[in-house]
Amino acid sequence: MISVLNEGDRKALLARLSHLSPDHTPRWGTLSAGKMLCHLGDQVAVALGDTPATSIGSPLTRQLSKFAVIRMRIPIPKGRIMTAPEMLVTEPSAWHDDIDRLRTLLSRLGQTASVSPHPAFGRLTHHQWGVVTAMHIDHHLRQFGV
Repeated sequence: MISVLNEGDRKALLARLSHLSPDHTPRWGTLSAGKMLCHLGDQVAVALGDTPATSIGSPLTRQLSKFAVIRMRIPIPKGRIMTAPEMLVTEPSAWHDDIDRLRTLLSRLGQTASVSPHPAFGRLTHHQWGVVTAMHIDHHLRQFGV
């Protein structure tokens, strides 16, 4: 299973990201390429505790979601799924600035063991955050055909 905590996996995801441009259109969903890039950064900011997030769903749905995605490795579904509002706060700015922000946040995540709870999954270990983040980035890169 890939993880952004693994330098090789992180570099491979960032290399794929370099093939994305602001004018790419999604194969599904409503996010623009710029908004998706900011969304990925917002997710990592939540993991780092830079952006506190409130829990979404019930304790039961959090446990079921966590089990399905992390243990069973069920892919993130295409289309609109429940997203914590804190993971959609940053508005796109200069494309390269947004990419640099994501790179910096991913680097910080790789250098710290202190992580915050996930709004949809509850408490995650540092390792689990690394796996979920890699899955999330891969999901959105596939959304844009990259």
